[in-house]
Parts: sequence; structure tokens; C-alpha cells
Amino acid sequence: MLYTFLKLLYKTGLWFFFRKLEVRNAHLIPNGGPLLVVSNHPNTFMDPIVIAAQLQQPMYFIAKSTVFGSKFQNWMLRQMHLIPIHRKEDNPDATISNDEAFAASFKALHEKKTLLIFPEGNSFNQRRLRKLKTGTARIALGAATDGNYSPAIQILPIGLNYSAPTRFRSNVFVNVGKPIAVADYVAAYQENGHAAVLDLTEEIRVRLEKLIVHTTTDEEDELARQVKAIYKEQLTPAAPATALPHEQDFMLTKGIVKSIHHFSQTEPGRVATIQQELNNYNRQLKRLHLQDPLLGKESRHVLQQSIIGLVYLVVGFPLYLYGLVHNYVPYIIPSKVARAVTREEEWFAPIMLTTGIFSFPIFYALEVWFLHQWLHPNTLELILYLLSLPLSGFFTLHYWNRLQHTQSHWLLLRLFYSRQQIVDKLRQQRRHIISLLEKAREDYMQKAG
Repeated sequence: MLYTFLKLLYKTGLWFFFRKLEVRNAHLIPNGGPLLVVSNHPNTFMDPIVIAAQLQQPMYFIAKSTVFGSKFQNWMLRQMHLIPIHRKEDNPDATISNDEAFAASFKALHEKKTLLIFPEGNSFNQRRLRKLKTGTARIALGAATDGNYSPAIQILPIGLNYSAPTRFRSNVFVNVGKPIAVADYVAAYQENGHAAVLDLTEEIRVRLEKLIVHTTTDEEDELARQVKAIYKEQLTPAAPATALPHEQDFMLTKGIVKSIHHFSQTEPGRVATIQQELNNYNRQLKRLHLQDPLLGKESRHVLQQSIIGLVYLVVGFPLYLYGLVHNYVPYIIPSKVARAVTREEEWFAPIMLTTGIFSFPIFYALEVWFLHQWLHPNTLELILYLLSLPLSGFFTLHYWNRLQHTQSHWLLLRLFYSRQQIVDKLRQQRRHIISLLEKAREDYMQKAG
């Protein structure tokens, strides 16, 4: 009962928290167990919330034992379908035994339930898959061969790709892979258990890497982001037109990372040159408070967009002010709470989501109550007022983003008319970088072909 209530609550919260949540290959998700769901783990508590929201059936979670504590806390967490598992890194001096967790997992799978495991163990806000632990394979194969034989057990890989994991109104792309049939590994497990566990773990790793943007180092990740920012427009026509917007974005990013890895192995000097050019260019943009997309547009187009933006800001200011007054406090509270509770970035988003689930309804209820006490409106007017609160909040966010873009437009125009040589030099730098990337793309495609 508690799980069902929380799932509905958080599923509603996700709709408000993320600007877009897209799911690829949702039809591959089985409607029941026995099922083990495995995923990368970049965003702590947000990851199980996002995944559970995509499944029709209830989900059980393998969680580190350190989240358990008092008897009430243990009861509460078990009502939320958490199964504790002990990890050596949590208590290096203790003798670790997960017999209870494995037994509970076997029982859940034999009862045709769905389990979620993050085989990396810990959560890190990075676009890469770290070394996987063997627990998932051991649970799957152990449950399939412990006497109650469940040959129908499947492992479903899911890749989570966040545009900005810690930011409100960002995007998330949920990439669902084809399920792995555990029965295919049972015979090998009965012959050589250790080797079969390693083989299944490796298969899980390969599947997950295909479902996420996987960069090997922070430097490679930063270079991929810079290349995408300046070169995405040239690459977009190569993406399938039928793909979802974030699916296209994912495919383009994967292609960029793959090409960077290729040239890092074959022509590291070429990669270093492009990286240096991009760093110099981006330092100039940062110093001048400019954005790259604007430099790719003609000054006439920038002027036109600036005028349209200015009209929008003037006309929309009263509604922006209305939304700001009614939404600022419940909007700022989740951020303040997150920063007060933790300094770990990975926890910001789930804490903000959890806090916002309560702060917004409470403040909206208070605002409606105050209006009722003050002006005594009728029921229809109260309902319209209540509906205006979240809608004006969304408009306020959109208005603020438009204000930032319009400021960038006017800043570029001011530079263009007062210090045109700086703008010309930046555009020349940009064209040079794009020519380097275009040549690299041609060479890569030629070698790949």
C-alpha cells in the first residue's frame, strides 16, 4: 500500500521535475517477473524512481545495508520494497554475509517478482559505466539453480541518460535494452559456476554500455560535450528522422564519443590540437559572456530575435511577476534543503524532487486558503486560481530562460557594433574549428566505410 502511494506520488513529481522524460523501446519491458532490472547509477535515489515509474508491476530494490537502522526505519524501508545487502566498503573490518539478502532475492524471483539492482554498487555523476560487481549474475543464476528452478528469469538492462542530473526541468532519456535470458547460462553455471558468473556479468556490461553515453575519462567527456555544442547542427541530418529528439541526441553523442576514442588511439596529436582550439575558443566565450549558437547566426537574424525577445519580455512581465510571487518560495525551498542536507551533487536531484513534492502542494493550499479568507471567491474562481499557480510557475521558468537568451543576443549585438573585430575573430575561430571537425569526420567515415 505504501509502495503504491509513493510510486503514484513520485511519478507525478517526475512530470513536474523533468522538462522531458523520453523512453526508448518501452515495449521491451516485461509486464511481470521473474525479472532482474539492471541499470547504470548516475543519480542516486532519482534512478530507481525513474525506472520504477516505467514499470507496470511493483519493483523490489536491492539497497546497501547502511540505509537501514531502527526497527521502525527497517519496517518502513521493507514496506517500500527495499532488500538490504551488505558491502565490504561500508564496513571493511566486519565479516560480510549476504545470505539473507540472497535468500530474499531468490524468494522474490521464485514468486515472479521484479528486482532492481545497480551492479556498479555506488552512484557517481559521470557519463561512464564503472566496473560491475558480480552480485546480479550470482543472484540470477543462483535463483535459477537453487532447487526451485526458475528458467524464465530475465535480466532487463536499462540505460539512464540525464542532460543535467542535478538541475530542475532538465531532461532524461531512458534507453531500454533487450532482456537477457538467464536460462542460456544455466548449463555453463552448473559446469563452472565462477566462469558463468563472469560471462553473464560481462554480457550485462556490454549491454549497458550500448544504452548509455560512455566516456572513459573526464577529459574525453568534456571534449565530447564541446564538440557536440559547436558541431551538433552539422551532425543532426545524419540522425534518423523518425527517432525521438533525445534519441537523436543520444545517437549523435555516442557517435562523437566513438570517433574521439578512435582518433585518441590512432591520431592523439590530432585530438590534442582540436581540444586546444576548443578550449581557447570556449575561454573567449566565457570571458565575454557569450554563447556559441549565437555566433553561428547572421547579425540580422540575431537582431530580429532580440527584438522579438524584448517584446515577449515586456508583454509577459505581469504574468512573470504573478508566477514569481506565487511560486518563488516553494521553488527555492527544495534547492535550499538539498544544499543544507548534502554536498554530494548526486543527491541534489532526488532531495529536491522529494522536498518539492511537499513544498508546492502545501504552499498552493495555503495560497488558496488565504485567497478564500480574504476575498471569499466562489468555487469556480478558487479552482481557476489553483490551476493558475503551477501554470504561471512554468511560465516564470520559461520567461527567465528567455530573458537569459535575450540578454545574450543584445550582448552580441553590442559587441558587433562597438567591437566588431572581436566578433569577427571569434567567428573565424569557430569556422576553423568546424573545418577541423568536418575533416576529421570525413576521414573517420572513410576509414569506417
